[in-house]
Amino acid sequence: MIATEHLAKELRTRVRGEVLFREAMARHTSFKIGGPADLVVVPEDAEDLKAALAFARSQQLPVFVLGSGSNTLVRDGGIRGMVILPERFQDLEREGTQVTVGAGVRISRLLAFCSKQGLTGLEFLSGIPGTVGGAVWGNAGAWGGATADRLARVQLVTEEGDDLLLGCETIPFAYRFSGFPKGAVIVGATFALAAGDPTTIRQRISRWLVQRNASQPVEFRSAGSIFKNPPEDYAGRLVDAAGVKGTRIGGAMISEKHGNFFVNLGDARAADVLALVALARERVRATAGIDLELEIRVLGED
Repeated sequence: MIATEHLAKELRTRVRGEVLFREAMARHTSFKIGGPADLVVVPEDAEDLKAALAFARSQQLPVFVLGSGSNTLVRDGGIRGMVILPERFQDLEREGTQVTVGAGVRISRLLAFCSKQGLTGLEFLSGIPGTVGGAVWGNAGAWGGATADRLARVQLVTEEGDDLLLGCETIPFAYRFSGFPKGAVIVGATFALAAGDPTTIRQRISRWLVQRNASQPVEFRSAGSIFKNPPEDYAGRLVDAAGVKGTRIGGAMISEKHGNFFVNLGDARAADVLALVALARERVRATAGIDLELEIRVLGED
């Protein structure tokens, strides 16, 4: 079902947060690419989220959750249904060596809080440009660490609008994968950390930021790593060896700095990025016999 402006007006009477109609998703993705979503909802809190989900169920609208819009490519035709932006879930508090944090908190803010509090264990997330909810959902990681390594429990609202608290040990996690119940929305997470020296923590964060900035095209808009690393290898190395680094289609280019980053040169469309994805996959398959698997989410329609 395609949401109409009438539905948007009705939804505004059901939720306290912001409701946007035919909102360009290019405004909400790190790629700065993407057509319009029928409905975009920014809930005020968990109860507001439940109201939005109830409305979506009543209208049979598909629901998509977007954190900061990193690790995501929205197609040029946009998204039919409702997009939830949990950016107002900003709780951040410490209890002993555990930190409970809202899904909308950016990773950079969480790391700054942890370093100030003298809590170590999440520094490997330095430079990842997403939110806590996205990091948990995608089991984000770098430098040999993964989000699930320090996760204690996750707070969810189910598709049916029920509160659910899951311990980390009950959630299937794998490389860039989590097995949360279908349709559930992450609203917060608790991390089990360790006491550390604030200065040492800040130095470690700074060191990894410098390394990331030196090796990745941070001067351009991107969605992060395009492909998952295959076992015992790196997607960026395979793309480089296939001879397609620097290839440009339309306004998108495979970065000359890092083969697993595709960048928006300013006017890229999703179709340009997807054409580069198809090209890189074809060349890597031909040169290395490996089928690269997407790490980014591709949402919407052409």
